[in-house]
Amino acid sequence: MKPLVVPLAAMAAILAASTSFGQGLATRPVVSAVACPAEVITAATRDQREVKAVVRKPPGKGPFPAAVTVHAGLFSAPLETLVRDALDAPGAATDSRFLAAGYVMVSPTLRSRTHDPLTTDALVDLLGVIEHVKKMPEVDPRSVVLFGGSGSGSLVLEAAGETNVCAAIAGEPATVLFTGMYSSENLGGGPPFTPGSGKPILEDPHKFYTSEVRQKTRAKINKIACPVLILHGDQHILKKINHEIFIPELKAAGKDVQVIVYPGEPHGFYWGREGSPEAAQKCFDDCQAFLKPLLKTQPTPLDESLVKRVPAKQQSALGR
Repeated sequence: MKPLVVPLAAMAAILAASTSFGQGLATRPVVSAVACPAEVITAATRDQREVKAVVRKPPGKGPFPAAVTVHAGLFSAPLETLVRDALDAPGAATDSRFLAAGYVMVSPTLRSRTHDPLTTDALVDLLGVIEHVKKMPEVDPRSVVLFGGSGSGSLVLEAAGETNVCAAIAGEPATVLFTGMYSSENLGGGPPFTPGSGKPILEDPHKFYTSEVRQKTRAKINKIACPVLILHGDQHILKKINHEIFIPELKAAGKDVQVIVYPGEPHGFYWGREGSPEAAQKCFDDCQAFLKPLLKTQPTPLDESLVKRVPAKQQSALGR
């Protein structure tokens, strides 16, 4: 497949639309833990296992929309870390923004993929959580959205092809996983594998996008039935596979996909832990604009008496 060529005028328009991050002091919400406590739920999976997730709900009976925010890439996010982040973590500002905006916030633990990046274990876990969330009395099952970044961004795209959700939002998805390029055979060596194990694949994804991989990728893409939003900086090497292979495949398949580029932003900016705090806020605002026409149940922002606005400062890597 030929690389996607974006006309200069069109790219300029995309970049211009993404650079107005605002000049004021960006803030992040800290939501009252008394009004919206962190709860741990247990969901059943189709392989007869149980998976836990952290949930925070707006006050009231609902129904509310729900945002399933997936933080696990190849690694498994510890439950205690997810609880801490759900309550107040500068590096998980996006989660708190969803809650403050009026969504049920759900953050699942998932099985690790470090020994086999292409295992479906994490996908099975995520699907179990999604189905559990749809059955929660406070949630409108028609208004469940998925949000993930990097490895978890690839995972939410896979989940969107396996179950009905309102929308899937992926920040710089590591689609070397979705496509199957990140196999142990291509990676070489032995486990545990890390995101850095596949640098040669990321540098030249066309070499690994064989006819067999292309066929499997297109079959998986064809199963995606919901609108997709892809959020991308212009710094990380994932831009090569996504802009030259994966996004063109989505569009060729006729999928409802939007792409927003945030110039100068590093990998992980969409969580609010890296890069410009203003860009992270704009990123969330863009997500809200994308979701508004799709949600059957619109979110109602929490009463400001329940929300403390604190400065959103640039974060260093938190090891997600």
